[in-house]
Amino acid sequence: MTTYRVRVGFHNPSALTFKQLNEIFEPQHFCRTDPCGGKFRYFMEYHYETEAKDLCSVCSLAYSQACKVKKCPLVLVEIMNETENH
Repeated sequence: MTTYRVRVGFHNPSALTFKQLNEIFEPQHFCRTDPCGGKFRYFMEYHYETEAKDLCSVCSLAYSQACKVKKCPLVLVEIMNETENH
C-alpha cells in the first residue's frame, strides 16, 4: 500500500472552492488532512492510499478532479510511504 500526499491550490480561492473540492475528492477516497489547524489560505492537503496506481496516475486523477472546481489548479503529489505486503 502506498500513501501519497496531495496538495491542491488555486489562485485566489474562496471557502466555497475548497468545499467543492472536498465534495469531489471524497468519492475518489482522498482524505483531507488538517495541517496547521487548517489555516492555509491557498491550498488544501489530502492523503490518498492505493495499491495499484503510480505517482503519475495519482497526479492525473487529482488534477482532473480539481479542474472540475476551478481552472488551472496547482497540484503537488508526493509519496509519503510504501508498505509492501508479503
